[in-house]
Amino acid sequence: MMNQADTLIAIEKAEVGYREGYSNGHYNNHQKFSPAVPGLEWSQNQAWCETFQSWAFQQAKEISLAPVTASCATAVNWYKSRGRFSYYPAIGALAFFGPGGGSHVGLVYKYDAENAYTIEGNTNANGSAEGNGVYLKTRPRRDGHLYGYGLPAFTEGVVTADPGLKGKDGFTYEATASSGAVGSPPTTPAEAALPWVSSNQLIWAAAHSVAEEKAAEAGNSNPADDVALVQDALEKVMGVAPGDPHGVFEAETLQLYDRFRKEKLGYSGAEAMGVPETQSLVELGRRSELFNVRAGSTPALARPSIDMNQVVWAATHSAQEQEAQPAGSASAMADVALVQEGLEKVMHTVVADPTGIFEQATQSLYDDFRRTVLHFSESDATGAPGEASLKELGQRSGLFQLRGGSTTPAGGPTSGTSIDMSGKIDPKKVTFDRYVSGGTLEEWITQGCSMAGVPATSNWIGGFKTASAREASGNPNICNLWDSNAITPHGFSEVHDFGDGQRRSGPPRKMNGALAPFQCSRGIVQLIPQSFASHHVPGTSVNIYDPVASIAAAIGCLRDNHGVAADGSNLASKVQQFDPNRPSKGWAC
Repeated sequence: MMNQADTLIAIEKAEVGYREGYSNGHYNNHQKFSPAVPGLEWSQNQAWCETFQSWAFQQAKEISLAPVTASCATAVNWYKSRGRFSYYPAIGALAFFGPGGGSHVGLVYKYDAENAYTIEGNTNANGSAEGNGVYLKTRPRRDGHLYGYGLPAFTEGVVTADPGLKGKDGFTYEATASSGAVGSPPTTPAEAALPWVSSNQLIWAAAHSVAEEKAAEAGNSNPADDVALVQDALEKVMGVAPGDPHGVFEAETLQLYDRFRKEKLGYSGAEAMGVPETQSLVELGRRSELFNVRAGSTPALARPSIDMNQVVWAATHSAQEQEAQPAGSASAMADVALVQEGLEKVMHTVVADPTGIFEQATQSLYDDFRRTVLHFSESDATGAPGEASLKELGQRSGLFQLRGGSTTPAGGPTSGTSIDMSGKIDPKKVTFDRYVSGGTLEEWITQGCSMAGVPATSNWIGGFKTASAREASGNPNICNLWDSNAITPHGFSEVHDFGDGQRRSGPPRKMNGALAPFQCSRGIVQLIPQSFASHHVPGTSVNIYDPVASIAAAIGCLRDNHGVAADGSNLASKVQQFDPNRPSKGWAC
């Protein structure tokens, strides 16, 4: 009897040679897999590489091992959220391609020191953009287009080339390996590696003058060669050459690039204008077969840098608090002004808030940018700015880039996603950004114990499972808007909150940055900001909705204020709310 990985590989191998529909001189993405996967029927006539993988897992009756999705990016996040993502191949692993792994996917049936051998749907023999069927492919492991691998949790374990997984439960390390399900199938020649262009360099060149482009330092960060490749690709795909000098990205190159986005990619509105962005560059490279895309370095004449921590702080605090910050490098106002200017350029409208002040108008336009330009949805499209969307805004506007490090406004907090290496912090440093990073309650408790320096015993795990169910129904984003804590004490201000507001009756509702009392109980075990700050654990987030940071702080409180032992052995007896054998009784840190 074949194991799970071999069964999956055998199912996909049997489809090699299958071709999608053909009409009007082109393959049309009409195939048999979408209708056969419950929930993915809608994906018929669209790109189907990930749908094919979902279908195969359904056929193998192993639907718990992979997400049911038509999106490669969703599948990447699914594996990452479960701690099952690697940058080394494995038998039965899903190999993801393109920026962030969001462009294409295949199933690994064999690997050696140089290549990963895959079964892929919605591809073709020559590697061009128009996929037409299921093929065996040979992918160079060191090709930058190959992003990484999702590792299904096969019951027999995973055979992998990842040296970091040597000796770990559920994994067997082998430098080279092959599935028994494929015998010795013919392998396709390794696809020739195309030259690389840097998206950062292209974006920089498109946003700067001829004089600045010519003044850029010679070397790997000079954009001229990459611009020349893009111009050659535009000529090949559009049938006409831009009139700018070869290697100089000016008005005529940009006009032709805009035409490419409108006529070939179907972009419209703001998406079809402005400096090149990564996804359209990837498509131009694929369609022309002239280059691959990497981030690369930025030329020496760099765009100004902004600090995400400052922008997030401004987005979660009132106009009065922002205006009260002293001028200088620690002020958020200069960074917010660049973000507002970027929004105006990309969205072709005016931000109604005062320059440098991140209030509701800026937040609303930023949300529109994420929804309409980046196609984010649900919680990804609302709340304080995140790293990915800020980078995209900077690139698309050509106005700024994110800088390393984490400066913060004087007297103000770091980002809701930032890590603070101090212990006890000022309550005003606490942020209220929605937690969207995934994970399970037990994983959060285990990590919280680790950060707090206590063993993750069954006492802690069972106690926090009980308390979190009673306090927050397991939701790390709950904000209590109705009890006696829901006030704003003297010396504090209301805060922009991105959690789920819970009133005395009715279901929780997303607050999406609405003002809320400072002292509300929040998070997985309902700490108030002052308690969270006084027991903040070094190395954890300052975001009260981060469940790991909140649990770690709660452990400190339980030990300091309630006399709970390091192993949690007396947790249930000391604090009734953590005792599953006694009725619920609210607790206070």
